Amino acid sequence: MGKVIKIREVGDPILSQICEKVNLKNINQEILDTIDDLKETLSFGTGLGISAPQIGINKRIIVVGAKKENINYNDAEEIPITAMINLSWKKLSDDTDVQFEGCMSVPSIRGKVERYKNIELTYYNENGEKIVKKISGFFARLVQHECDHLDGIVFLEKVKGSKDFATKENIEKYNLRKIN
Repeated sequence: MGKVIKIREVGDPILSQICEKVNLKNINQEILDTIDDLKETLSFGTGLGISAPQIGINKRIIVVGAKKENINYNDAEEIPITAMINLSWKKLSDDTDVQFEGCMSVPSIRGKVERYKNIELTYYNENGEKIVKKISGFFARLVQHECDHLDGIVFLEKVKGSKDFATKENIEKYNLRKIN
């Protein structure tokens, strides 16, 4: 079983680094322990996805997982707990939408971010097996957000206008999720 690790917050230098790929021929106990720690930290916290740099590890690994009742996005589907190694994605169309995003590394602030609605995701699982799948909606948004972490980008850098920020509390209070 993994350990709950303190989340690194915006300003920590590791969050601005491009992560190293995992050697797929050597998915060793250290990598598996990192995945277990990511799963445990995610299940303990309030997030729906977590990347290795958020727990201080410079590797291209994320874990996602969300129960439908915990997701505040209109098109959300349940996502089983899934570890992804050396993931990448490409857009399948130019269709985008803008929605508020949050992040465990930026605990109080939310911001409107434009993301592609439909992407093709490629990753490797814990056994080193290659997985390719088409995903859309909230799942696509979540993967793009976590991939940004692996490339040293925090969602704050993707918010276009200074009026596109809100506190977590005010999004609910003023029903700001409804985007015009």
